[in-house]
Amino acid sequence: MAGVRRPNGYRGPVSQQNTSSAGGDQPRPADHGARVASMFNGIAGRYDLMNLVMTWGQEPRFVRRTVDHAHIPAGGRVLDLATGTGDIALEVLRRDPDARVVGVDFAPEMMEVGRARPNGDRVEWVEADAMDLPFEDESFDSVTHGYLLRNVADIPTTLAEQFRVLRPGGWMAALETSPAPDDVFKPFSTFYIRNVVPRVAKMITKTPEAYAYLSESSRAFKSPAQIAALLEDAGFVNVGHETFLFGTLAVHWAMKPVV
Repeated sequence: MAGVRRPNGYRGPVSQQNTSSAGGDQPRPADHGARVASMFNGIAGRYDLMNLVMTWGQEPRFVRRTVDHAHIPAGGRVLDLATGTGDIALEVLRRDPDARVVGVDFAPEMMEVGRARPNGDRVEWVEADAMDLPFEDESFDSVTHGYLLRNVADIPTTLAEQFRVLRPGGWMAALETSPAPDDVFKPFSTFYIRNVVPRVAKMITKTPEAYAYLSESSRAFKSPAQIAALLEDAGFVNVGHETFLFGTLAVHWAMKPVV
């Protein structure tokens, strides 16, 4: 495969002024997408290691659970958004070598890391924005993504695009962070995300400010119930989720209705 493809006319992440942030608090600036893409490009070489740190080494298990809930048919065509270095995309191919996987991200350097991984040449890597996908309606059997929604400027637009490209009866599955629930574990999990993760980032990456952003965006993100409501508003049915790490991570799933 000839590397990361950029569709004709693509000019970078969609800019949207006066849109609600993923956390729902303050509007995000027009250049939010470009800034996030630049940040991820800067940490591409250390992203996988930091994901292991941030999830206490359990990231591979969460990736597997995400693919479980995507209900991918044999030989199906799968769209993996925010594909990054390809963890979910490559797990799909590990389970079904005949699957046709398209990985999309707006950070091309992340995808170059993924392309160099074993079986990375079997993924179609596409530089594009999740809020403006360059694909035909109903062209995928399943849609997956990991840590996408907390980084986009407009969650409803992002979910509407997934609904559009998914065939009727197809499933989406997503791995996302969640704010710590109010329980006995909250002080511990909040301390880890707020204090431990940024300190470890300083030791293993040249851009620890990126992980300060990830830590803050995780704490400010929507709850699983709020994400479920947004999926239903987008038209999905059979919406569900399961949580991990004391409620600070969740796998979400939903189906596009059969017309």
